[in-house]
Amino acid sequence: MAPEPAPQRSAASTAGRGNLLPKRRLSLPILTLLALSLGPGHGCSKPDSGPKRADHAAAHNHRYHPDVKRLDDAGTPAGPAESLTAGAVTQPSDIDFEHGPVGCPVLFVNGDTISVPEVLEPIYDDLRAKADTLSLVAYRNHLFRAVGTQVDYQVSMLLVYQEAKKTFSDDKFKDALDKEVDRMVKDVITRRYGGVVARYEVYLKALDLTMDQIKERARRQAMVRFFLHERFRPMIQEPTRRELTRYYETHPDEFSSTAKAELFLIEVPVAEMLDKPITSARPEELAAARQRARAHIQQARQELNNGVQFETVAKKYCKGPRGKLGGGWGEVSPGAFASSKARLLDVLFGLQSQQVSDIVEIEEGFFIVKCGQMTPAARKPFEQAQEQIIQRLLDEEYSRREQAYIQQLLSRATIRKRPEFFQAVLAAVPRPSSLVRTR
Repeated sequence: MAPEPAPQRSAASTAGRGNLLPKRRLSLPILTLLALSLGPGHGCSKPDSGPKRADHAAAHNHRYHPDVKRLDDAGTPAGPAESLTAGAVTQPSDIDFEHGPVGCPVLFVNGDTISVPEVLEPIYDDLRAKADTLSLVAYRNHLFRAVGTQVDYQVSMLLVYQEAKKTFSDDKFKDALDKEVDRMVKDVITRRYGGVVARYEVYLKALDLTMDQIKERARRQAMVRFFLHERFRPMIQEPTRRELTRYYETHPDEFSSTAKAELFLIEVPVAEMLDKPITSARPEELAAARQRARAHIQQARQELNNGVQFETVAKKYCKGPRGKLGGGWGEVSPGAFASSKARLLDVLFGLQSQQVSDIVEIEEGFFIVKCGQMTPAARKPFEQAQEQIIQRLLDEEYSRREQAYIQQLLSRATIRKRPEFFQAVLAAVPRPSSLVRTR
């Protein structure tokens, strides 16, 4: 996806402060009927003359044209795309995947524009994967949220950029911006395309974007981060010790670790002692199988009593899936097992490291539990947690100021064609594979 304005930060950094999305989602006006298609249009028949609006180029390319006449299933013209917008959409279930592009190909924000490819580029790969794996209903829900969130983000970023460029118009931060842009683009190519620039360029070309456009957007995002940091850093004071103590006491889970232990099992399920599915076994057959399982586990317990290594006994007697591995299940925490097997964890965490239990009988069968390395539950002392708490509280204060600032910009912004733009974005997303296969 595209360079993000806020990579994850360490405890000592402030990179995470670049998240520009308002905590409260921008309200989406009632949307008209959404239509989705990736197929090329039939071209534009309008003469290439006269003054051009900001959306002219976007509206007259092979991926989008709102006035193209299409054929319906009977082979007759379906009419202009506007005729497809007869309904109103207020929820994902209303999305229509059957028709071609509709809406407006750009969103106007205080006179500047956001294009459909700009919104789709960071999320298109994810949408393509979801289109292939999710059900139609789940994909609609994911699509509605993902596109709405990305539109919100792009609007917020552009609004702040419009303010940032007023004070960052000189070359004061040029070197820093250049380095940050290179880092952001390189990070995307490394994470998503294994460091192969050509693969990313092919992806961009499919969305009618160029590497220069991506770098320019990364530059804007970096400028926004620098601008916000410079704006709010002087306003934020370090929390007092009382505030640190209060946070430590009211968020114990953040500074605590649960107990963990290596689990080893010798398992003899009753089902493994039957020659038929357990669901079809008669009561007397189940009783006989349980008796055989008990005898089998008792032999294993006797060998352990005689000093044979647990791993050796497990490989010989265990009827479970980890028998060939010496019964090892790796490190587990309380609550890792559900239903009756939860009792095995109760036994495990009642043992000392390297201790072996007696035979444990549950509904499924018989077990012997060994505890390997034990890591007890612990809580980080307050003095060690202070740096983490300071960073968390500073980040929270920064985020509150940032979101309030964005809401202030939104309150006086002029945003045009949002519902129509939302339609146009949805018109270019991957179609659900379930619908593609049925055609």
